[in-house]
This record gives sequence, C-alpha cells and structure tokens, in this order.
Amino acid sequence: MPITLNNVSFHYGKQTIFTNLNYRFKNYHRYAVIGPSGSGKTTLLQLLQGFLAPTDGTLTKDEDTIMTVFQNNQIFPWLTVAAAVNLPLKLAHKKKDKRNQQVTQLLRELQLTDLKDKRPKALSGGQLQRVAIAQGLALNPQFLLLDEPTSSLDSQSKEKIQDLLIAQQQRRQNSLLVVTHDIEEAAFLGETILIVKDAQLIVIDNPTFAATTKNRRESLAFYEFCIALRAEVRQ
Repeated sequence: MPITLNNVSFHYGKQTIFTNLNYRFKNYHRYAVIGPSGSGKTTLLQLLQGFLAPTDGTLTKDEDTIMTVFQNNQIFPWLTVAAAVNLPLKLAHKKKDKRNQQVTQLLRELQLTDLKDKRPKALSGGQLQRVAIAQGLALNPQFLLLDEPTSSLDSQSKEKIQDLLIAQQQRRQNSLLVVTHDIEEAAFLGETILIVKDAQLIVIDNPTFAATTKNRRESLAFYEFCIALRAEVRQ
C-alpha cells in the first residue's frame, strides 16, 4: 500500500516544519531525501513511520509495512549478531522455526554469517550497519526507511552499504527511502530525489537512474547531476 500525504502540516510549537504537503510514496520505488540541516528530513521520516502525527492533514498508510533504521541505531551490547537480527521477529511473535530460517537467510544475504556469534563491540562500523539493516528487513517491510545510514562510515564501507541497499531492494521489490546529507549518495540511491526546503518537498526525477553503465558513480552524467542537485539544495 502506498503512503499518501494529504495536506499534511507539522509544527514544533511555533516553528513550522511542513505546510500542506501532498505527496504519494509509491511501492517498488527508491527515494532519497536531502536538504539543509534542520529543514525537517528526519521529521519527515518520523511522520512516515508514525512516531509523529501531523498537526493538520492526514497520512494514509499500512502500519504493518514500514520499518525504520535510525542513524544512532542501538544494538543491545549483550546480543550476538544472530540474536539481534532475531529480535524483531521474536517481538512480532513469529514461530521459532520460522525465525531461525529467516535469520539464517538474512545473515547470508547481508554477509553476516561468519559474524553471527559476535557482539557489537567486536564489529566495525560497516558491520554494525549491516546488522541494523538486517533488523530492519527482518519483517520484510514494504517500506524501509533509513536515516543517514552511512554517515559514520569511510568511503569504501559507504559504497558497500549503498550497493547492498540496492541489491536488497531489487531482491525484495519493496520501497526504500533514505535520508542523507550526502549529495552523491542521494544521486546514487534515489530514483526520485526529495529536497526538503521551505516547509515543502521539491521533487526531482533522477536522470541517471536508468543508466546502464555498471560503474554509474564514475560516469560524467552522474557527477553533472550531483552538481545540479547541490546547486538546487543551496538555492
């Protein structure tokens, strides 16, 4: 089921964050959300998830189809990787044999099998992020929302996570929405780019998205789009 915003406004006290938003987030689509600091990117994520309610207007969605991976995701330090991935399934009261099967599959898909008995303190930043993504995918959500998923990673780890997110979205045929401050990341991940600015959403279709080149990050068209996108955010 798509997520639909109908004349949605949101205020923190006297501060206006959004005014009369009208937008429909489609199934089987990839979105990247960018914008100046403090513009409301994370607030949008929290509205979509349901952690915040619109001040005015309505937001229509299926409650069971959305999961969020936050920037400061906290994986309980006493849990092993396998136990951490199992946790959302356990909280959802899935049967044990089903949980074990699902955890095994997720560990394999996210290249975590060899780390299944490790605890968070023994993992790198990229490995921790893969565990968090596995938790987000455990219930096979229709919409996976991620808040700055690569902000603390080095460039090589960042690209691996980006590639993993695309591979998982294509495999599962779900929708992906990534909030990021990284223009290149937005241009790489987003089929549609949403710029949060002046209490509105500016919608930009990504002209490089359908590029067939395997190394899209290295193409001239990709970086020309990044330059244009950066200029749009700064206006």
